[in-house]
Amino acid sequence: MTAARVTGHEPPSVRLLQDYRWWVFCLIIVCLKLFSLGIDPNPKLFMGDSGSYLWTALSGWIPPDRSFLYGFVIRWVSLTTHSLNSLLLLQAFLAANTAILLVLICRQFFLLSARLAYTAGFVCAIDPLQLIWERYVMTETISLFFYAAMLVFCFSYLRNRRLWQLALVQIFALLAITFRISYLPIVDATTVALPFAAFVPLLWAGPVTDSRARVARSLVVHLVFSILLMLGFHLGYKKINGLLSDRPSAYLYSSGLSILAVWAPALQPNDSPDPRLAQIIAQGKQFHLTNLRLRNSQLYSKGYLVDRWQNAEGDSALADQVAKHTALQALFRRPTAIASLGWRTFLGYFDPHQLHQQAKADLGRGDWPKPMTQTMESRLRLAPPARGEAKSHSPLQRYFLAAQPYYYVVVLSPFICAILFLFVRQTYVLLLFLHGCIFLATDSLLAVTASVRYLQPLSFLTILVFAVFANYLIPQPSFARSSIPL
Repeated sequence: MTAARVTGHEPPSVRLLQDYRWWVFCLIIVCLKLFSLGIDPNPKLFMGDSGSYLWTALSGWIPPDRSFLYGFVIRWVSLTTHSLNSLLLLQAFLAANTAILLVLICRQFFLLSARLAYTAGFVCAIDPLQLIWERYVMTETISLFFYAAMLVFCFSYLRNRRLWQLALVQIFALLAITFRISYLPIVDATTVALPFAAFVPLLWAGPVTDSRARVARSLVVHLVFSILLMLGFHLGYKKINGLLSDRPSAYLYSSGLSILAVWAPALQPNDSPDPRLAQIIAQGKQFHLTNLRLRNSQLYSKGYLVDRWQNAEGDSALADQVAKHTALQALFRRPTAIASLGWRTFLGYFDPHQLHQQAKADLGRGDWPKPMTQTMESRLRLAPPARGEAKSHSPLQRYFLAAQPYYYVVVLSPFICAILFLFVRQTYVLLLFLHGCIFLATDSLLAVTASVRYLQPLSFLTILVFAVFANYLIPQPSFARSSIPL
């Protein structure tokens, strides 16, 4: 069905740019971000992610297991100024715009009152899962901005069903994955789900102005357009990654090894087509293959699974291919065992001690690679912190650690969204639920541990979910219930 005609009240979105409170809010959020940058101005590193990005900026090297664009942003922004402060300033500005986009969503599509929408935007601006990564040489802040922009056009498409809006969804989705490949499952699911979410309600409701056949044809056209556009964009991304890496086209070049380590406790020797890897898996007791909490070691440490396999197979491309095949065989043969691993990882978010220790680990360590130290000192004026300074926490890091109770709410937000749908039967609630579930599944099934850092985009959705709850609980004008009906 189409959105109900608005009568009697003008939607707040129409007057948004004419509302002085909007501009005051934007100014306050930018000033807040600059103020927080003044309180905690030093760049932070999380090795080896930050080290990979910095080395891309300094040498042009393309990491095999991470998106490549962030390193070039560092090169463009910071090498000319010989300081990472310009990168932090850019990230603070984009974080302010992320909060502004959240308010835009609340006003334009959820139709919250100005007070509720600006409150949600302020909460986003001071969210510990957002603030902390603005100081890090990490992709979280920039990728979240592009994800928020993608959501804006997702909701715009749900309301207006225009192909140009669908194209902008794919453009911002591509930008998100060029900074953080973990958005790929979200992008793939949205590519297919968004046209269905836009047109299926019209088919259910019966003809209003168009016939069912015309609606069905529109659904097919939009679905094909969305899929082809996504495939074209992603093919281009993989080709560029391949050209820069001097390798075949691919998103990443060690994803198979990563999945092999994540699912290591569920592996059996007959999963592998290569007898050498099968023998390594059979010897798993020697390096504690079934220990859930040693999966990070299985991936990165000497003497563990991935290291042993790479020593046996010197061709990195073939090693990754065999590892991916082995992991997928384990999934196809024992899906319940893989699901059990994901469930146990998910439960780790509710172990207070484990969550606190992981939050501290997510803040990074002081182990700088020695070959990089001199280069970073000369080209970025960046030196390793002193031993005592490395062990202390900055104001935002202390804030991040103190906010642990909030992280339980973030983890539970997809379940809260499912309850919300019983009361607010809108397609945008379904989209929030779908994205929340995919983020949570990715964080549980494809991660070596319950990491607080991985909750950052889910935290953005959490604020939107509670904004919709507020919209439902607080009486609104008649148009507030009819923006994107199911």
